[in-house]
Amino acid sequence: MGFLGRGKPKNPEEHRYYLLPGQGRGSRIKHRNQLLAAWSVGLLASAMLGGILWWLAMPH
Repeated sequence: MGFLGRGKPKNPEEHRYYLLPGQGRGSRIKHRNQLLAAWSVGLLASAMLGGILWWLAMPH
């Protein structure tokens, strides 16, 4: 059985790892999409801030 120390499981490799809810393939895809969105927003925000600072530094 292998439950609560009552003997060894038949296949110990089968019980070595388990996934919690939200750790599957869908989670990896969601995480990658969120990372790409964060990079995009970060690049856009830094470009806007750089443009504002450049415009303020120009002699008028």
